Amino acid sequence: MVANSMNRMGDQFRDAMERPAELVQEHPLPSMLLMFGIGLGVGVLVGQTLTSSFQEMTEEPSTSERMRRQVFDALSHVLTPAMMQQVKHYAS
Repeated sequence: MVANSMNRMGDQFRDAMERPAELVQEHPLPSMLLMFGIGLGVGVLVGQTLTSSFQEMTEEPSTSERMRRQVFDALSHVLTPAMMQQVKHYAS
């Protein structure tokens, strides 16, 4: 029973895999143009994603820089200006 079911699924899978091959053999030019268009579209999307991520990296400060600014801001409320100058001197 299970063997018959597995055999039937195998036949259905084989038929499904053979049909696209037949379509490509019957229509080679449209199939090639379709794959070229899909590849071009994926390439454009990947290029835009990489470009936007590089732009974001240059515009936004790093996590350590943001944390440094927060620490200096918190210390500026507690320390005198002369002490802040010393802290900035040691931090740089």
